[in-house]
Amino acid sequence: MKELRKNLPTLPVDSAKILEYRVQCQKPRRKEDLWSWYVLRRISIYITLLLRRTPITPNAVTWLSLFFFILSGWLMLWTKPWAMLTAVLAYNLGYLCDCIDGELARLRGKTGRLGVFLDTLIRYTSIPILAAFALSAHALAAETSLDLWSASGVYLATLAATMGLAIPFAYHYTHMQTEESDPVSDMRTTSFFWECVAFVTGLPGFFAMLPLFLWLESLSGLPLIAWFIASFLILWGGKTAFRLYHVLKALNSN
Repeated sequence: MKELRKNLPTLPVDSAKILEYRVQCQKPRRKEDLWSWYVLRRISIYITLLLRRTPITPNAVTWLSLFFFILSGWLMLWTKPWAMLTAVLAYNLGYLCDCIDGELARLRGKTGRLGVFLDTLIRYTSIPILAAFALSAHALAAETSLDLWSASGVYLATLAATMGLAIPFAYHYTHMQTEESDPVSDMRTTSFFWECVAFVTGLPGFFAMLPLFLWLESLSGLPLIAWFIASFLILWGGKTAFRLYHVLKALNSN
């Protein structure tokens, strides 16, 4: 039992039956990031078991996940502390739903191509979310408010353009027989250090740290949020360049 708890994202209150469900429907450690493993997966199984008794389908949960992710980016456009905290909540609800849909599908034995298709689309929501970050950082640095209608238009246009590119790719990906992978993604699993780097430079890390920076800004009166968002975007750009370099290197060596 101890070894089982060590290899699963458990809680002290987990019963033997809950542990069996975790084995049945939760992913192994190497496929999870820090936030999903240490936070979201600990509670997702309990929500999954509740939903299993309802007519709610795994794909319905995935659509809800997509909605919350898109909502989190739009909320950032408001550039107000309450909106940013709500964005943190929306992002984590989206991520939680992204954990639940797969668990529910595996428990019911109803995994399919539509679920893979929607999960792939969800990954692309990071593009419009990053666009919202850039708009927010600019407004905060200039100490002004965004015209919400115009900013929302830019956000929706970015979302539409992203989905236009993502839909055919997601359709193609559903017919692939191998899991998506690249050298940088594989690097994340090699050590705890690289896992922390991936967390800090990813959206889960951003939304985990955002409340802390909002609190520090309220205490200090300094424009920390603008600097935090701008720094995150720079790190994301560096991570993208790093990924491109290693992918090209791997392709040239084949």
